[in-house]
Amino acid sequence: MRVGGRVMARLRGRAVLDVTFGAQVEGIGWVDTAWFEGGLPTCHWNRAPAGLATRRQLRELGLAPGGAPPVAALRRRPAGRLHAYLYRLDLAVRKREATPAVLGALGEAMRARRTCPTCGTDTGACLPRSLGECWDCSLAAPARVRAAPDHPGTETARGAAA
Repeated sequence: MRVGGRVMARLRGRAVLDVTFGAQVEGIGWVDTAWFEGGLPTCHWNRAPAGLATRRQLRELGLAPGGAPPVAALRRRPAGRLHAYLYRLDLAVRKREATPAVLGALGEAMRARRTCPTCGTDTGACLPRSLGECWDCSLAAPARVRAAPDHPGTETARGAAA
């Protein structure tokens, strides 16, 4: 049975991929527990060969893929949900470090988000965007009602009756 150009087989009444195990992974070699799916060698979950890592594992090591394409993928079972792409550790590069100027600019931006425009205090947390000021200033101020602009033709039925 062919579905979308892929050969399918029937197992217990369900259509499943006809998978042949064993695949050549670039830079690693032959992996018995891998199969080809979607043009990439695909490894079973928790069975990735040594020398490959996911983006999260690279980040924990202080590395990044460095523009290298993924060489394999991780799935729980054939035709299952794709969990992650695998990258070669030997092609990974060190993560870029932020310069002092960038860190200073980020600090200023975060300080501006924490500072109340009404009283000028640093609240220690980002201000609620719905209020636009700190909670103390918001509770101290009387309820503000935005008036409609004084333009001709903008009167409402309520405004015209008053």
